[in-house]
Order: sequence, then C-alpha cells, then structure tokens
Amino acid sequence: MNGSGAVARYTLVELSRRRILLVFFVLGAVGIIALGIGLKVLYQVASSNPRGFGNGAVDPATFDHFLELLFVSYLFQALAVFALLIAYAIGMTAIYHDLDSGAAVSIFSKPVSRLAFATGKVGAAVVGLIAIVGLLALEARLVMFLFGGGLENALTGQLIAVMANAIVVMLIVLSLSTWINNILAAVVTFIYFNVITGIITTLHLVADAGVIGNTAVRNVFDVLYWLVPHQLVSSAVRDLAQAEIQMSGGVQSNQALASVPAPSGPGDIAWWVFTVFVFAALVYYAVRRRQV
Repeated sequence: MNGSGAVARYTLVELSRRRILLVFFVLGAVGIIALGIGLKVLYQVASSNPRGFGNGAVDPATFDHFLELLFVSYLFQALAVFALLIAYAIGMTAIYHDLDSGAAVSIFSKPVSRLAFATGKVGAAVVGLIAIVGLLALEARLVMFLFGGGLENALTGQLIAVMANAIVVMLIVLSLSTWINNILAAVVTFIYFNVITGIITTLHLVADAGVIGNTAVRNVFDVLYWLVPHQLVSSAVRDLAQAEIQMSGGVQSNQALASVPAPSGPGDIAWWVFTVFVFAALVYYAVRRRQV
C-alpha cells in the first residue's frame, strides 16, 4: 500500500505539471462561462415572445422550462466533451511517459511491485480526473444561477454519469498506452468507445423501441450491447426530449423517443462497475507484461 500511495502522489504531481491538462481545463472553464452568458442573452430575447415558438400555443411556463432544460443540455454536452478530453489526456500521459522516459525502471527498483505501480497510477488518474471535472462542474453549477436554479439534481446526476464514462475511457487509454504509442492508443480508444460502442448502443435503442421488427436482428443487437461498455445516462436527456415534444404540441410515443437513451438502470450501473474492474485489471496485466 505504501508503494501504491507513493506512486499515486508522484503521479498527481506529474499530472499537475502537464500543460495539456491546464489547457483543457482553461478551455472548459472559459467555454462554460461563454456558453452560459451567450445562451442567457439569447434566451432573454427569445423568451420575450414565447408564443412565437412551436405551434403558437405554448404557455410561458412551459417555454421557460424548456429553455432551462435546453441550457442544461448544452451545459451537459460541454461538460461531457471536456471530461472526455481530460480523460484522454490523463490516460495518454499517466503511465506512458514513465515507460517512455525510463522512469519506470527506477520506480520498480525501489522496489515497487507492478501491482502497486498499476494501483497507484489508476488511483491517481481517477483522483485527478474527478478533481478537474469536479471544478468544471462547480463552475457549471454557479453558471446555472443565471437561469434561476432548480435543476441542481439534474446536474448532479449527469455529472456522475459524465465522470463514470470518462473513467472507462481513461482506463482503456491507460492500458493501451503501455503497449502502443499514446496517440495511437487514444485513436483506438476513440474508435472503440465513441464510434463502435455508440453505433451498437443506438441500434440497440432503436431495436428496443420496436422500430426494428425482426426478432433475430433485435437479439443480435441485444448480445452486442452486452459486449461493450455502457455509457451511463441521467434522466435530464429524456426530460429535454419530452419537453421539446410537449412544446411542439406533439404526442409522446415510443418511436418519438426511440433515439433518446433512457436513464441508466441498475443493470447498466452494475455493468459499468464490472467494466471498470475489467479495464483496471487490464491496466495491471499490461504493466505486468511490459518489459522495461
């Protein structure tokens, strides 16, 4: 435990010196402020004539609620993007630079076991990610006061989901960066997590909504869905979609919400926990097999 703690402290110090993390944090902080102020000005102009939207029969309270949800949705998207950027940055540097520079040789000669090294690296990476994204979320919470507040629970739920998804991405990059170049590791992770997994998840949602009538095809997507990581989702995304339908005067239906992910349930959360353990174990296996 002492070895992993020392590795974790050393890694946190090294991460604090990475300019790329500072750049992403500053961009995220400035972006969130600009987004909040810009949307506030735009929404003040738009809300002066709320009946000009939709079918002209939207009451002011519904429109105001829609504006709040839309702002929070944009805020969540921005937070998710910067959380992923930070996850990629930490995953690309936390282990790779020690292996590439030869610092890992001196660490292992302390002696520090491979398990302690991997545990310390993963722990420090998770703490660093939570700290940086947490600061951005705190700023986002303050920006939400521009819209009167009242959606704090939505922010909390989405923040947990964003951090959980970013941790999975970071672990994948960490494990791959012990075998291949860190940039290539990030590219492979992006293709796997953001492209392949995203396509499978979307098709699974469509199949579950009954859009795909072929039972065999639905079963195939069900199997594929449980072979990839599940991105956790809060209820805010579906709330926004339902508000949009209500504002436009439409009738909610399964097909209308087919492409909108439902809030993650216990099964998705359990699968996320399993996925984290698998990729964390993969980090240890990669470190254990790496020759230095």
